[in-house]
Amino acid sequence: MKVSTYRTKITPEGKFFPCYLMGHAIRTKPATGILDDLWATALVLEVDGEHLVWVTVELIGLTREFTDRIRSAISQKYGAAVDAVTVSFTHTHSAPEYEERRDSMIFGEGAVPGYMDWVEQQILSAVGGCFEAGFTEAELFTNKVTIDGCYGNRNGKEKPGDPSFVTLEFRSGDSVVAGAFSFACHSTVLGPQNLCVSGDLAGYAARSLKEKWGVYPVAMIGAAGDMSNRLYRRGNDEAELRRVGDQMMRQIFAAGGSGESLALHRPEIRTFRYRETFYPDPAEKRRQYDSIRDKVEHAKTFDERKVYSSALRIAEIGLKSSGPFDFDLECRYVNLGDLRLFLMPAELFARFGLQIKDAMGGRCPVCWCYSNYSAGYLADREDYGKSFETSASDIPAGTTEKIVEKAIAFIQNEHQQSGGALQ
Repeated sequence: MKVSTYRTKITPEGKFFPCYLMGHAIRTKPATGILDDLWATALVLEVDGEHLVWVTVELIGLTREFTDRIRSAISQKYGAAVDAVTVSFTHTHSAPEYEERRDSMIFGEGAVPGYMDWVEQQILSAVGGCFEAGFTEAELFTNKVTIDGCYGNRNGKEKPGDPSFVTLEFRSGDSVVAGAFSFACHSTVLGPQNLCVSGDLAGYAARSLKEKWGVYPVAMIGAAGDMSNRLYRRGNDEAELRRVGDQMMRQIFAAGGSGESLALHRPEIRTFRYRETFYPDPAEKRRQYDSIRDKVEHAKTFDERKVYSSALRIAEIGLKSSGPFDFDLECRYVNLGDLRLFLMPAELFARFGLQIKDAMGGRCPVCWCYSNYSAGYLADREDYGKSFETSASDIPAGTTEKIVEKAIAFIQNEHQQSGGALQ
């Protein structure tokens, strides 16, 4: 296999600063500074003559229209299949807003005009940088560490969580020439009081790995819908980010070892798509809004008021919308042999990510969420309506179970079609 990687800066500076940071409705002031730079990082992998393009953008989200345009442009220019191009985001809650239309915004005042046009060009430049720099023959190695005491299921420590942190090192001799990592945790260590641009926890991990590897990695954020450091935090500022980040990275680096070698074959890429039209009840949406407003007014903790303030903003927008809701979840299953990726454009609860990884099998299964766009939270039936993630949702309870059941059947069928899965 051959690999190339390149990154471009997307930190809002000059005419793009100050800006509003997206992620907390309770935060109403614009940014006042830069804590750390934001990046668009590209990794292009060539396996048996076919290219896979992976891009991670350090923003809270991206629209489907935006990523579709970029993926098409990359495909047309470099010959990679559109389905082989992934444009994901780290979901940091301390990065600029990405939509300019105020009526579609959940938080703040919208993106600074022109900022996302520039980000689009920076993403294309990062991918172009990979092809211009050329490709290096490499071998792939992985390490998996179970993180303890840093983050978990934010709705209860007793609830299912995914504490695994997976690294992918593309090595040429003794050098790491490209890399990626995957973990399931919201980048919300910095709270709404923070007014500085930051990649938060995912950015901290990427910078730490760059110090060790010499290259900045692509981040593959997993099923982090209900995962964060909420029940482990001692603060919500820069000092807390350093504490949590250092504690996490010490565990990763302490694992040591050369890692497990992964053999890759020609990519097999299949699309799994779930579509359904929902018909929200206006009376129920009003009930949701009133219930959330009551939770905000009677919140016992700052964290409770913080998350339900965001849910209230979502519910407020929901009250203004009418008619059916077209839900469209377009996923990809990428089978590379020992490395298998399931790309889901959603905030999937951790228990379902674990089920999907188990279904994929292989030596290194990765559930890569927050990829290409986000269809919203996909929560479990048991917790539905009991936490802020689903308090204003138009997706009916039980939908996630239905989706994941079909996705697993899809994966199993693909394995049968290709002659069985390597376990």
